[in-house]
Amino acid sequence: MNADSEAAGLRLLSAASMRMAGVLDMERVARHLVAVALGGFADTVGVYVAEQLIVGDEPPRPPGAGAVEARRIAVGATGADLEPLFPAGEMVVFAAGSAYAACLADGTPQRFGELDRHFVLKPRVPPPRPARERLADLSDFLLVPLRTGEAVLGLVAFARGSAAGPFTDAEAALAGELAALTARCLDGARRYQREHAAARALQAGLLPLPPGAVPGVRVAHRSVPAGRANLVGGDWCDIIPLPAGRIALVIGDAMGHGSAAAAAMVQLRAAARTLAMLGKDPAQILAWLDRIAPDIGPVQFATCACAVLDPAAGTAEISRAGHPPPILVHPDGGCDVLDLPPGLPLGLDGADYENIRVAVPDGSTLALYTDGLIETRARDLEAGIAALRSALAGGAARLEDACADVVAKLAAPPNDDDVTVMLVRTGT
Repeated sequence: MNADSEAAGLRLLSAASMRMAGVLDMERVARHLVAVALGGFADTVGVYVAEQLIVGDEPPRPPGAGAVEARRIAVGATGADLEPLFPAGEMVVFAAGSAYAACLADGTPQRFGELDRHFVLKPRVPPPRPARERLADLSDFLLVPLRTGEAVLGLVAFARGSAAGPFTDAEAALAGELAALTARCLDGARRYQREHAAARALQAGLLPLPPGAVPGVRVAHRSVPAGRANLVGGDWCDIIPLPAGRIALVIGDAMGHGSAAAAAMVQLRAAARTLAMLGKDPAQILAWLDRIAPDIGPVQFATCACAVLDPAAGTAEISRAGHPPPILVHPDGGCDVLDLPPGLPLGLDGADYENIRVAVPDGSTLALYTDGLIETRARDLEAGIAALRSALAGGAARLEDACADVVAKLAAPPNDDDVTVMLVRTGT
């Protein structure tokens, strides 16, 4: 490779690295590769990943000698739209013995001079003339595996027309470097998407009961993990139906973010639910959680607010452990920050907690939230509570809309801390 070609190759790798770095979506990674490669390296590019990578949790095992299933996740060509012929997102089957199947099975590059049409589906409408001409002109094909360690995640199909000429040996090696870079980014995106799916499943399983599930109240809640990359944090909220039409409401914030805080959150939430169902009052629930907190792992401290709401009596018994005070929104829109003893955070052992009984008239809304909603680098606690009162007082009549408005106004992403807010309105 001469100096000019070497410099062009470095520019290509640099451009691909800059575009794909930090991208956490497999399809976007593939589209970035296609865009870079079409900038002078190839006339058509297709990115395929093993179907098992899409539907499974682990990298695909080496296929046998038979047909191989793969998913086309990106395709592009200079001067033509190939989507009608090769739609992205389509599952294809590479026939046994084909160059594509061999590349995926053996993880070795393949080279041929004519389009292998065995997996091309007939489009519903005839492809445009530019697409037909582009395909007819292709005369050199290079398949390069997307390999990470021992696993072959998929392949990249590069092709050139007669004007560009065939790939040189140096360019084939450069294609291998491009594919290796892409494979690393795809694997990172795959791991992120797998963890994201697991975190979403975890959070979905821990959500409070849906609106309408508890007679006598309506409920709306939102949870927003901190930052752009966190999937789950230490915030939680719960709604627990109790005998005689009462409802226990719990909201908490385990210190930190990520898996350690989430693990603490799960244990504290489960313990609080059990204690409430055993008939403990809010102060007793917090006292027991205080004893439990030091033994749940690296996250030892948490704040929590607990209430037992009796819609029939129009009252609530509330206690808090270092948590921001609940806000009561009256039917006429007025807001009161409930004056409750702050208590110490959970995990300090031996703290005393006190129950305070407050009137909750029919049509009132009790707002419970974590400190991430009101405190930011640019807003202290006092200013945050004032902003929350303003948002609640002027909120929408529909509870779900009011909850969404509060989060939109006070917790614009990327937020510095996890945010959870729960609105509970009495009456039907």
